[in-house]
Amino acid sequence: MSASAPTSGTEALDALVDGVHIGDNLVVLADAGELLELVVARYRAAAEGRVPLVLVTVRAAWQGPVPEGVEVLDWSAVRTGTTPPLPHALPADASLEDALADVRAADDRVGTGAVFAFDRLSAVQSAWSDDAALELFLATCPRLYRRRSLALWPLEIGAHRPSFLRRLTEVTQVVVEAGRAGEADATFALTVRKADGRAGGVLGRTRTVRVQDGDLVAVGEVRSTRQRLGTVIRQQRLARGMAQADLARRVGISPSALSQVERGVRGPGGDTLMRLWEVLGVPFGPGETAGPGYQVSRRSGREQRQLQPGLAGEQLLQGPGTGALWSLSAAPGARGDRSPFDVKAAESVTVVRGVLDLQLAGRTETLHEGDALFTDDASIGGWSNPGTTPTELVWVLHGHRT
Repeated sequence: MSASAPTSGTEALDALVDGVHIGDNLVVLADAGELLELVVARYRAAAEGRVPLVLVTVRAAWQGPVPEGVEVLDWSAVRTGTTPPLPHALPADASLEDALADVRAADDRVGTGAVFAFDRLSAVQSAWSDDAALELFLATCPRLYRRRSLALWPLEIGAHRPSFLRRLTEVTQVVVEAGRAGEADATFALTVRKADGRAGGVLGRTRTVRVQDGDLVAVGEVRSTRQRLGTVIRQQRLARGMAQADLARRVGISPSALSQVERGVRGPGGDTLMRLWEVLGVPFGPGETAGPGYQVSRRSGREQRQLQPGLAGEQLLQGPGTGALWSLSAAPGARGDRSPFDVKAAESVTVVRGVLDLQLAGRTETLHEGDALFTDDASIGGWSNPGTTPTELVWVLHGHRT
């Protein structure tokens, strides 16, 4: 690793985020501990012997000699009670302020352009507290960015509150989330949740990777949010035996525009996406018949309603036994402690633009642009828009008439 060519140590990850930049704080979220360990190992191997490297360990004491050019900040005694024999090891009774001072001192020693690898913030949380882990990140991330240093922050996503993860995302430069891609334990789907300083198309990119020979090897091509949504639209159209020109005509767009949507070249606007769902019967199924097997809902006949504080919506369609389709808009920072609709029906939510947090089954699901959620037995207990811009939604009540 050099100042002119920073890297995560994994080519597939570098390509996914359009290259690692000097000053990046790279947050990697995963439920799989082995994936986080692999990412740290690759990152460390790429930096060792090339640039000053600072390793912060909290989960367990450092083992073996410290390589030349590497500084180890060992905070494990706070968790284990035993102070390891290292120059910068913290004692068992160390406070978060001691840890922050340790990082500042190391940063001063190594200077500009160094590389930092932090143990999982989940371990910092268990050593002190969740608030302490957040304070460590909020104090250190901007400092390293200003020093043009590179930092890796691996997190166990299930160990932290949604508000914790939102705050991290607001401050850092790059966030990549890793989830199991299928039944194979060694296969993961990497998705870019934030990518400052990159082209707009990088956000939402997804790539499947496989653990192979101690590295992450790309499987298939990088797919953007637009491409993923376009693939769904194309699959639904083909499943119904519809020609592209026919669907475009019924939606009210040109065949070339629909072709671009299906190929992920461009994303559909909110009105176009709703019309696509309506014509294709996704996800709410066919509407009431009005004439030759279809239903038209004219905009002039719809009324905007205030469903909850900060949440406005209008009903687009409804059909007997098929459901009610709504277009909703959640204001920045708005939240509610229940579903917008007090009904006993299966619900599905698609984020057209922005981000939405939904509380259900004792956990929080964060949906980004192009994401969708369906539930038929887990009640939605609350919602919130954690972003700074309005969130546009398509909300469906399956089999319910309003």
